[in-house]
Amino acid sequence: MKVEEIIPQYYDSNIYIINRKIIIDTGMTEDYVLRCIEEVMPIEEIELIILTHAHYDHSGCANAILSRSNAKLAIHEADAPFLSEDNLSGALNFGSRASCSPPDITYKGGEMIAIGPNEEGVEEYLEVIHTPGHTVGCICLYEANSKTLFSGDTVFSDGGIGRTDFKISAAEKMTESIDKLTKLDVENLCPGHGRPTIGNANRSIELSKMMSSRMNP
Repeated sequence: MKVEEIIPQYYDSNIYIINRKIIIDTGMTEDYVLRCIEEVMPIEEIELIILTHAHYDHSGCANAILSRSNAKLAIHEADAPFLSEDNLSGALNFGSRASCSPPDITYKGGEMIAIGPNEEGVEEYLEVIHTPGHTVGCICLYEANSKTLFSGDTVFSDGGIGRTDFKISAAEKMTESIDKLTKLDVENLCPGHGRPTIGNANRSIELSKMMSSRMNP
């Protein structure tokens, strides 16, 4: 799996380009994000946009990418209704309006998304893991061969966790969701904000679980 990261600007989410055909989250600073994607690959070659959740800082540039490609848009079914909600998506907090198109694909959790073969010719997949807490429809994406977890705003490096005080949060589910992640063998953690953890990321997830247990008893 080839992962290329777009370093965010202002309050953008991190953006990850997988094998130069799949984008995980889109940020919201349109001109900057589009320019950065074009430095990596032609936008029209993007095949799939996966949103880890519906918040505007992760979804705000989705329509701009969709308008220049034949990509499909995917998100968990529980968060799909919030993509077009100014308040619930958080768009108003950034002085913007929610204008994201309805998704082409909705997940429930447990899906395996084919991302292409690795250098040895073995097909690789992103596993969709439903992790409600930050929002009701948050997902993480796990690639088993490289032991890489794309964690959205569920967990961050060094034991951080996503906020659970939004109207579409599920605070009571957060610790349970992080507990799911502790069962995985995670070497590399690619969060929705902040720097990735490369090596022994399970330790970071364990710290996140401890933090959530204190904050969301």
